[in-house]
Amino acid sequence: MQAIVILISGRGSNMEAIVERCAAEGWPARVAAVISNRAGAGGLQFAAARGIPTAVVDHKAFATREAFDDALAAAIDR
Repeated sequence: MQAIVILISGRGSNMEAIVERCAAEGWPARVAAVISNRAGAGGLQFAAARGIPTAVVDHKAFATREAFDDALAAAIDR
């Protein structure tokens, strides 16, 4: 089974569709985590309510894009 990590920045409408289809259609995959660059992203609540681990990696907390990308990659690997 494939593990999917979904990146969102807001409501996460595409993420919601993936989560719902994955369950309804019996995809050979599971959503392992949802990560956002904004703590207030509505999609985080949707994911958490379904038992999907969530994380926030705030891009504003990093001096460079490279530092943000490194932190994001570390969060994905977890």
